[in-house]
Amino acid sequence: MQSTEDIQSLIRRNSLLPDEEREQIISKRFAALPKRLLHALRRWPLETSAVLDIGCSYGHCLIHFGPSSVGVDNVPEHVDFCRSLGLDARLTDVDTGLGTVEDGAFDLIWVSDVLEHLDAPRHLLREAASKLRPDGRLILFCNVLPRSRVARRLFQGHGWFDADVHHYQFTVETARHLLNHAGLAVEQIVPHGLPSSLSGLERPLTPFVPVVFIEARPDAELLTRALAAERRNKPPVQATVSLPQTVTAERRPLQQAPRRPARTG
Repeated sequence: MQSTEDIQSLIRRNSLLPDEEREQIISKRFAALPKRLLHALRRWPLETSAVLDIGCSYGHCLIHFGPSSVGVDNVPEHVDFCRSLGLDARLTDVDTGLGTVEDGAFDLIWVSDVLEHLDAPRHLLREAASKLRPDGRLILFCNVLPRSRVARRLFQGHGWFDADVHHYQFTVETARHLLNHAGLAVEQIVPHGLPSSLSGLERPLTPFVPVVFIEARPDAELLTRALAAERRNKPPVQATVSLPQTVTAERRPLQQAPRRPARTG
């Protein structure tokens, strides 16, 4: 894994952005290893795996992933910045699909702080699952509304579950439901931000945290059930029914009587 200093030097050498803008990005995105990534690296081998980073932004996580990793983002400036660092980044509106991303090419998929912003999160998760290799895993980093009302009041207003840029407000339960209906089975749920000394309390503390990691894998049975549910929700279009003759007759326009000639004199 590259050091923070090496990455900052790479950015200063290769970025074509104005100096002030470049330094702002370094200060905000590359001053240190992102905390979410630091936490995730303790559990998943992201640094040695081929990872699909959905919503890669400036590449501050993507740059730490293994060989053959790919990032997708819908902002051209983000994609250009990543490419200037030698990263494989592709311009894609993930709400409409994953573009030219290869099927079955990745060990892990990283979906970090993205799902809440999308119009069609289930469709993205369904398509993302097809990009995994056998035994691959999807890692979702997601803001959630804590089950505990005390925790909700404590974390309210900090830009997690109540951020005004989020289209959706998930709970752990609704996130699991969404993943299941995308054909993905949840393997584990890990609270984010807990110190290592509390690692043994992850499960009982999950209802109290505003951010979690969710690990999921493709599941053929769940996918079959989800597709069956979709067919029930969208039945085939019925053939046009012919109206009875009596009804048809009622709808015929009435013939107007001929007008009498106007009187003169």
